[in-house]
This record gives sequence, structure tokens and C-alpha cells, in this order.
Amino acid sequence: MVQHLLIYEPRLGGHHLTWLRYVTEDFLSVGVRLTLAVDLRPASRELIENNFVDLIDKIKIISAYSEDGKYKGGSKTASLCLCLQESGAQEILMTNFDEIASSTLRRAAFGILPPKSLRGRLNGIYFRPRFMDSHFWPVGNIIKYLGFTKLCRGGWFNNLYLLDEYLIDRAKNKWRNCNFHFLPDVWSGNYSHDQKLARKKLQVPDDKFVYLNYGIGTRRKGLHLVIRAMLNFKLPEEAFLLSAGQIADDKELQQGVAELEKRGLARVINRYVSDAEEELCFAACDTVLLPYVKHFGSSGVLSRAAAAGKFVIASDEGLVAKRVREHDLGLIFDSENGRSLEEVMAKGLLIGNEKKLLYERNCLNYASSCSRALYRQALSKFYSPIIRETAKTCS
Repeated sequence: MVQHLLIYEPRLGGHHLTWLRYVTEDFLSVGVRLTLAVDLRPASRELIENNFVDLIDKIKIISAYSEDGKYKGGSKTASLCLCLQESGAQEILMTNFDEIASSTLRRAAFGILPPKSLRGRLNGIYFRPRFMDSHFWPVGNIIKYLGFTKLCRGGWFNNLYLLDEYLIDRAKNKWRNCNFHFLPDVWSGNYSHDQKLARKKLQVPDDKFVYLNYGIGTRRKGLHLVIRAMLNFKLPEEAFLLSAGQIADDKELQQGVAELEKRGLARVINRYVSDAEEELCFAACDTVLLPYVKHFGSSGVLSRAAAAGKFVIASDEGLVAKRVREHDLGLIFDSENGRSLEEVMAKGLLIGNEKKLLYERNCLNYASSCSRALYRQALSKFYSPIIRETAKTCS
């Protein structure tokens, strides 16, 4: 019976810190002893301390990095092994299995297996298993496919969670030596704040149609397309951008958002956004932008937009577009096409109340499938023996 689990999460940007908190709370709720291996370097320590202050007495926290600021042992895999040894845990859960997946699978394809101490003890949440969707192209996917198959047959993995509801059955049928589970892309919190009050707190004009671009601002997330649409094309005067999240160190992006603010076309929050501020951002907007470029997999921003009842404007690619279409959650534009984005943004501004209400109902229905309760229920199956034994102990 597994009683002690190592949660390995060496990064805290984007969704990483939020998911680390969710996983920690949910395993603690079923009585599992936890050690967290995280980034305790000076720049990140404060985030950990602030976000886990109420749980600090219930968990053990160790560093995934050595004193020189590099991974313990010189690599992520070495760090993972050393943290497992230091913690004394029986198994590992990686809240972002992608951290080691690519290198581990490529090496395995050529016969270089992970350290023996990890065999049968690896579990994780796999956000972007590209090779599962396309085995034969590009070439890198073939190599990862071969490596993953070899490791599955060798019993290296216990449980892997996928966030793609369309991929889960295919994975279960293909790799029977691994336990696959679907995990909803969860949201948590209150996204029903009053819009006027939210705008006032965020210093967003009350008489504008507000597009929210939320999360880390990068080209991969399409922020450059949004900037060009706002600056170069002729959107209606009511158009206003709320950009919230740390923007990459990219000259065009930084100058672009600065110019938008200078022209009175945007409110930019260029930093880490707290959970409370996140809720206000989604309450304050009229629609949420998902202009992702070559994005594979799920989007937590879509789940949050749905929880707020706000329709989205998404690029025409991948899982996100598939969900938007199937559940009728908003509008689609041609991926990487700034002109198409501008046209659809203008179309979104003109949507009537009846259509908005339809989108709102659809969004809230979709959000119910990504609730924290369902996430916790799905995660609790990860170690059902733990839950059964814990229940016996507590009874």
C-alpha cells in the first residue's frame, strides 16, 4: 500500500503552481502523506511560501535544485531520483510529466532506459503527448512512440493522466500495460463577480467591449496577433484589450502592449496574476481570446472562460478548436492569420443578446464538466487502494 507520494514540480510558471496546489490539496484530502520537490531558489521560494502557507504543517518540501541553482545531479532525471531518495516516498507523481517525457522517450527508443530506481514508480499528468495523436510524423514522434511503447512494455509507468477526452480511448487500446485516466482541465474559484465592480478594481473602462488575453504572453500563445489586430486594423472604437499575465522578454510584444496602453486601447497587467485577480479578469471581460499558434492539447483558459460564462475567440487548430465547435463556445478564426482574427474580433463585438445568452449557457454547461469536484474525483482514482486503506484507518 502506497502511503507516501513524492510530488515533483520543478517549475512554477503558467499553470504549474496552480496545479501543484490542486494536486496537493486533493491527495491530502484522502490521507496521503506528501513530499513536494519544487523550485526553492530565491526567485521562486516566496511563491511557494505564499501559496502553501496554510498547508506547510501538512507537507514536507524539498528543493529540486542544488545550491548552485542547477538541477540536483545535473539533470531533471537525476534530480527526480535524488528527490525520491531524499523523500523516502514510495512513488512519484509528476504534475507535469512533459518535463521529462521527450528526453526519456527518445533515449528509451535507442535502448537507454531511465534509472532502475524509477521503474514502476512513475506517474504523471501528461499535457502534450503529441506522438499519441500522430505516430508517424514528424520523425520525432516516431522515436517517442517507439520509446514510450518500450517503456510501457517494461512496466516503467503506473498511471498517466491525459487531458484530451478524444485521445483517452485510443491510448487505452494501444498501450495496455499502462493505466490511462482522463483528467478534466480544471477551474476553481468564483468567476461570477459583478462586471462593473471587477472593471473598477482592474481600472478597465466601463463603456468598452473588453477582450481578455490571459496567461503568459508569448508568440506561441498568439499575443503578437492580438497586438497587430488592435494596432493595425480598424476595430470598432469600443474595442479594448485587457492583457493579464507575464509577457515574454520579446521586444515586439513589449513595445506593442506599451503602444496599446499609450493609445488608450488596453490595460496591461504584465506580471504574475493572483487567483483573486484572475477571477476579476474573467468577470471584467466580454470575451476571451485564445489565438494560440500550433498549440497542442488543452487550455485552462478555456475552462475559466466557460466558468465565467464568456464566449471565446479561438484559432482554428487542435483540441481547443474542436471543443469550441462541439460545445458551441464561441467563434473561430484562421490560425496565424491576423486579418482573420481582426474580422472575428469585430464580429464578436456585434453579437446580439440572444446569441450571448446561448453562448453563456453552453459555456456554463461545459464548465460543469471541468469542475474541481470532478477533477478531485478523477485524481482520487489514481491510488484507489490508498483511499480504501485510508478509509479503513480513519474509521
